[in-house]
Amino acid sequence: MKFAKIYIIVLFLGNLLLITACSNTKEQISYTSDPEMKATLKVMTIESEDQFMAEVGDFFKAKYPNIEINVINYFGDNLEKTMNEEKPDVVIHSVQDYEQLIEQDKLYDLSNLLSNDKFNLEGVHQEFVDYLRLIGGGKLYGLPPEFQTKAIYYNKDLFDKYKIPYPQDQMTWEEMIQLAKRFPSGDGVSGLYMLNFSAFVDDMAWSRDLSMINIKDMKLTINSASYKKIFETIVDAYMSKTVVIPEMDQFEVYDPFISGTSAMTVDYYYYINNKINWAKAEKGDKFQLNWDVVSAPVDEKSRDTSPYYYFGGITSINVDSEQKQAAWELIKFVNGEEFAKMKSKTSGFVPTTRTDFIYNPEGKRMEAFYVLKPRDKWMPHEYYSAPPKGFFAGMEGIINSELKAVTVGAKSLDEAIASMQERGQRLLDQK
Repeated sequence: MKFAKIYIIVLFLGNLLLITACSNTKEQISYTSDPEMKATLKVMTIESEDQFMAEVGDFFKAKYPNIEINVINYFGDNLEKTMNEEKPDVVIHSVQDYEQLIEQDKLYDLSNLLSNDKFNLEGVHQEFVDYLRLIGGGKLYGLPPEFQTKAIYYNKDLFDKYKIPYPQDQMTWEEMIQLAKRFPSGDGVSGLYMLNFSAFVDDMAWSRDLSMINIKDMKLTINSASYKKIFETIVDAYMSKTVVIPEMDQFEVYDPFISGTSAMTVDYYYYINNKINWAKAEKGDKFQLNWDVVSAPVDEKSRDTSPYYYFGGITSINVDSEQKQAAWELIKFVNGEEFAKMKSKTSGFVPTTRTDFIYNPEGKRMEAFYVLKPRDKWMPHEYYSAPPKGFFAGMEGIINSELKAVTVGAKSLDEAIASMQERGQRLLDQK
C-alpha cells in the first residue's frame, strides 16, 4: 500500500553506497584519511549510476581522486542475491534491509570507529543513532545521512482569519481533527486535506502500531475493532466536510492546501519541494501561502514517538569487504559535517540527520521534523516481502473504493469492512 510506495520513494531519494570485496579479513581500519589512497569500491544502491554519482560519487571523488566507484543496483526483493553475487563493499539500504543483513551477519560493526572523537557523531541526531543501535542489539552497523518523516503543514493566515489556535507538536489524530472541525465549511474552507482514504487509514493505523496483515498465518486483520474505529473517525470527518479528499492525481501541484482552501495537511518532508516550492516557482509573486509545520500526529499512548520515520539511505560496510578502509572513507564522507553543510545550501527531498545543517532559508519551524523519536517497533522485512506482488497497491484501491461507497450511501460501514476483508484476503492468497 502507501507504506510500500514510500519505502521505494525514500530508497530512491536516499543516497545509497556500496564497495568491493570478499573474504573475512581482519583488516585494521584507521581513522586518519589518506586522500591519495587507491581502491575500487563497489557501491550497492537502488539508485542508477548517474543518480548516485551526481548526488554523492562525484563529490567523493573530488576528495579521493584515486578511489574508483562501481555502482551496483538492487531492489528490495533481490537484496540477498545481489549481496552474494556482487560482493559489494558499501551497502546503502532501508531499515528493513538493515535488520535482515544484521541477522545474516553481513554488516561490519562501526561502533569502535565511530567512538573516535575525530568523527563528530554527536552532530547526528542522537535518537536516530539510538534507533539503529536498538535494531543492532546495542551495536551500530550503519549511519543514515538523511531521513524522511511526516509533519502537519498548516496555513497560518487561515488560522488567523478564523481566530483558531495553531496546531501544536505532539497532537493526536483525534485532536487535530477536532481542531479542523472549527473551520467553517460553509465558507468553502476545510480544516484538513488528505490525499485519499487509503492514505488516511494507513497514517492513523501506523500511529497505533496496527498492521493489516498477520504475517504468521498470512491473514488480513482489517476486520477488527481497532480498524473499525479508524474507519468511523475518517468517515465522520469526511461527511462533516472537516476533511476533503478530492481524489486528485498525486502529482498535481495545486491541491486544496496549496490553493489555500484547506487549513492543514499531513505529509512527508518532500511535500515542501514537490508541492510548495513547485507552486511557488510556477506562480511567482502570486503565490502567497503563509505556511509552517508542527510534528506529525501521534498516538495518545506514545506522544513522544512517531512511526513515520524512514531511513532509506543507511550506509554500511559489507563485513566481507577487502576494501574496508576505503569503504570507511565513503561512510565518513557521506555522514560527515562537510557533506551535510554542502547539502544544506540547497533544497532537497530529504532532511539531513545532522541538526546543525538544516536547510531553512525562510525561517520555518523545521525542528518539527526532529521533535519526535522513531518508534522502537518496526515492520519486519517479511511484512513487505511475504505478500504477493501488487498486494499493497491492490489494497489501496480496495479501501478507497469501499469507503467511497460508504460516503455516498451505497454501503453501510460494516458491509464495506466485510468486503475489504474478503477482497483483501483474496489478494493475499494469490500465489
